[in-house]
Amino acid sequence: MKTATYYMQNLAEAREMAGRCKLLDEQKVRTLSPGDYQEWQISNEGVNCQTALSVSEAASVRELVLKQSRPSVPVATPKVSAPPSSAVPSLRDRNDQKLSSSRTLAPV
Repeated sequence: MKTATYYMQNLAEAREMAGRCKLLDEQKVRTLSPGDYQEWQISNEGVNCQTALSVSEAASVRELVLKQSRPSVPVATPKVSAPPSSAVPSLRDRNDQKLSSSRTLAPV
């Protein structure tokens, strides 16, 4: 009998065996009596099939989860640049604005 550890270390073999086992299992269900099918399931061949199927399916799910958790487009950090000088009023312009607004609000 091959263990789950063996199949995890030999994933290609597990996937190949799983493909064959799906067909074999369908054939066994059709051709064997329920009692004989249960006997086959606990035989070395049946256990190897179930182990290969389990490991193969778990590996596929793991790969799918890892693929979905990775961003599809690399995330770039945005560049922080100073706005153009025309977008920011100069210190003198700001002081002039303060002076003119204080003149309009001051009593005449």
